[in-house]
Amino acid sequence: MNSFCDLIIRNGNVFYKNKLQKVNIAIKKGKIIKISKNLNNINSKKIINAANQLIIPGVIDIHFHIRAPSFPNRGTVKSETMAAAKGGVTTLFEMPISDPCTSSPKTLKKRKEHFLKKSYINFGFISAIGKLNNKNLNGLLKEGAIAFKIFTISPPPNRQSEFDGLCFVKEEEIFRALMHAKKSNLVIIFHAEDQELLNYFKKEEKKFSKSDPRQHNATRPPITEALAISKILTINSVVNAKIHIAHVTSSSAASIISYFQKQGQDVTAETCPHYLFKSEKDVVKYHAFGKINPPIRDEKEKKALWKAINKNILTIVASDHASFNLKEKIKGVKNFSSAPPGTPGGELLLPLIMNAVKANKIKLEKAINLLCKNPSKRFGLFPRKGIIEKGSDADIVIYNKNEKWKINEKNLVTKGKSCAHLYYGDTIKGKVKMTIINGEIVYDTNKFYKIKDKNLYVDSNYKKALNG
Repeated sequence: MNSFCDLIIRNGNVFYKNKLQKVNIAIKKGKIIKISKNLNNINSKKIINAANQLIIPGVIDIHFHIRAPSFPNRGTVKSETMAAAKGGVTTLFEMPISDPCTSSPKTLKKRKEHFLKKSYINFGFISAIGKLNNKNLNGLLKEGAIAFKIFTISPPPNRQSEFDGLCFVKEEEIFRALMHAKKSNLVIIFHAEDQELLNYFKKEEKKFSKSDPRQHNATRPPITEALAISKILTINSVVNAKIHIAHVTSSSAASIISYFQKQGQDVTAETCPHYLFKSEKDVVKYHAFGKINPPIRDEKEKKALWKAINKNILTIVASDHASFNLKEKIKGVKNFSSAPPGTPGGELLLPLIMNAVKANKIKLEKAINLLCKNPSKRFGLFPRKGIIEKGSDADIVIYNKNEKWKINEKNLVTKGKSCAHLYYGDTIKGKVKMTIINGEIVYDTNKFYKIKDKNLYVDSNYKKALNG
């Protein structure tokens, strides 16, 4: 007797059991129920013929800024999750920088409710630590924070409300925040730059004209990142929390992380496409459109990051997607320091890393680990997500590895597409054809579909509430 399912993907080259195999995938109620060369005994409501296409797990982008609903001119949940879906991202973790900052249970609940109405893909929230009391922490856990975020720098001028409960600058503050956050048993993510050194190097601005992008690396050199990471991990050698270092940019930072990893500390780290594919020369060329914190470094540092990936020091690549509008960014052409930092890279994350596979910089298995498997494992979603396996969520990308296209404003969906100058003109060899989330098609060759499944919120599934 034949059984029934909701969707079958046939004839694709599936990344299954760590290699490409020509197998078929049967999906029912959002889950993969069977993977086999023969599905003759299963009937389906819908069949996708994926001949000559690559089938891979959906990308989990753990570093994504939307800031909705506070700054709709920069992007909305709808616009930015559509962009993510177009790029093969099936789950994103939203960072806490909004207005107000996501540092309280009340704010997290409001953000969750807003996202549930608008999102096209799965989402989770990374929360700021906020007030260092158990009531606040317990509330954030109940609302399902997937991880916590700490900045080791002061809030930018006039943006205190966006960073409320997020910044812990002095060593004793970092220690207290880590001790408190450890109670959650969640991963604590750090934006690591040392504020005292940033204050010291601020004087370097005077050596440059106001419009010169080279001032950025001069005022935020690699030592500011390396020292902050060294402090964090030295403090954590006593605290023993789960640490993740965001957007690593330099060889010195990678070396320090590697040292503590070898000492047995529970620390992982990520880098981003703009650090892997671009250099300070590109920032000079594109001015404020290349301004990102920490800065994009020189060619030497870019090569060092690829080595750190191949040595498994850096095990995750995330987009650090940050959409701005043209008026905000263009201010920095004349006055670089006035431009907001960030670039909209969410929908380019997978295509750029697949380009690296095409160029033999890394193997396909490494790419899948960096974008899918490792993020899923680190943040407690594996094997629910990040893998194509029986019983896993049907978060799947159908990818044409041979189609060429050029990045330009017309080819992007993000509301910040007019600010993606860093990648304008770059040729990509490969393109997302279809994105499937929880067994439903969300994106199919430039068409978007709001899926019926409302269970898009990914939380920490914490087991035990704190007392007090």
